[in-house]
Amino acid sequence: MDKLTPKDTSKGAEEIVLTQIKQDFITPANAIFDYVDIVEKFLNDAELVSDDEIAQIKSSCTHLIEQYEVAFVQNTGANAEDTKKTPEEYSELRHNLRTPLNAIIGYSEILMEDYEDDLEESAIEDFQQIINLARETEKAIEVFVDYIRGEAIDPNNDNVSNQLESAESLFKSLGDIEYSISLDDDIKESDILIVDDNVTNCEVLQRRLSMQGLSCRTAYDGTTALEEVFKKTPDLILLDVILPDINGLELLKTFRKEHNAESLPVIMVSAFNDVDSISKCIQLGAQDYLPKPINGTILLAKVVAALERKFWREREKELVNELHIQATTDQLTGIFNRRVVFEALDEAMDKANESQERQFTTIMFDIDFFKQVNDTYGHAGGDAVLIEFAKLLETEITSPNVVGRIGGEEFLAILYLNQDQAAEFCKKLIIKINNNTVHFDGIDIKITSSGGVAFSTETETSADLTNKADERLYEAKKSGRNRFKLIDTELVGDQ
Repeated sequence: MDKLTPKDTSKGAEEIVLTQIKQDFITPANAIFDYVDIVEKFLNDAELVSDDEIAQIKSSCTHLIEQYEVAFVQNTGANAEDTKKTPEEYSELRHNLRTPLNAIIGYSEILMEDYEDDLEESAIEDFQQIINLARETEKAIEVFVDYIRGEAIDPNNDNVSNQLESAESLFKSLGDIEYSISLDDDIKESDILIVDDNVTNCEVLQRRLSMQGLSCRTAYDGTTALEEVFKKTPDLILLDVILPDINGLELLKTFRKEHNAESLPVIMVSAFNDVDSISKCIQLGAQDYLPKPINGTILLAKVVAALERKFWREREKELVNELHIQATTDQLTGIFNRRVVFEALDEAMDKANESQERQFTTIMFDIDFFKQVNDTYGHAGGDAVLIEFAKLLETEITSPNVVGRIGGEEFLAILYLNQDQAAEFCKKLIIKINNNTVHFDGIDIKITSSGGVAFSTETETSADLTNKADERLYEAKKSGRNRFKLIDTELVGDQ
């Protein structure tokens, strides 16, 4: 297969290649800064003087990147000069770009030699890494200059020719892919707050998003944005960094005091498209970042992605909550189930053993003659009685007290009351049960209940406590039902 040259490359593939060529330069060049910061810390910790050399390396790296950016703009894309440069001019460009690299390498080698005996091996390795990155950057410069020259590429040199072939193949593949961004019904009509002091920017964003079925509000300053969020929390905020009263970063910090990133995603929008600005926004809790001028396709893609993440997080929370409810509640009555009540009982007993001030009362009770209810009114009637009885208990026994259904028509309550308080509570509860009527299928059903009452001061184990309550429940039923049996007292309902 014949190798491609830049002249044979389609425009779309050329853009891909140029992006990769620039990336291959920028990546090692920026990494030099990172390693310089690391070795500078090593030198400072070791109290070694190196301010001049480190400053020279940083300055050279800055100069190198600035020179490259200018050369890239002048020699690629729509800004490329029509007049072809002479070989001497290309040589001069290559020389100018290499010059800062010579300083970076030279000063790094000087520092390595000067402090070889004073630094740890890891610090020397970091200096060597700076030199390696400079060499890698030098190769990227060669590729860049070779490409913009537009000369036929040596078939034996794969540096650029393979990139051209890969880019051409990628560009053709992209053309074959049908791609469009669509909104699921779940996120359509989501509420978007656009915060930007430029009216035109707001109108354009609002127009683009509204066309996709999203509902948009606008705020032209930070104060109005705060008011809008207070009135109704939006599903997403597009927040400009520069505003007339409160800058976008301060506004973002204010939002995060009340809303986390999951409940209120924020996409920052700004003409500042540098790494520091973007990282600062992300650190402060922004979901994403959009540089100006805004590309409509990227805007919609990021908005849809943010809204979908929010929707699925909320859906996940709902499912977790549903699973929690299923695991902790009795499916028929909706009050706590057996597992929750007995876990609460064990915890209450542990605390009571630790402190006498944590004494509590346990009541085990059931519905009298419940089998007759089922036989007379059917299981549907029995279920109606259980549900109504559970509602009454839940109304009378509130947090921090606990009540739950532990099986069939049996219930267990944990009440943080002493013996006198428990006796008074049981008197009132019997009256309420006797006065309660269950309405089922046009029929009024009256029920009573029997209970056994035990106290944490009687024992040190929850198992023994429930046994005592169960024994007293049996005594109450044996004595005629519709009564609660305490240690030496029996509270009887209306006969």
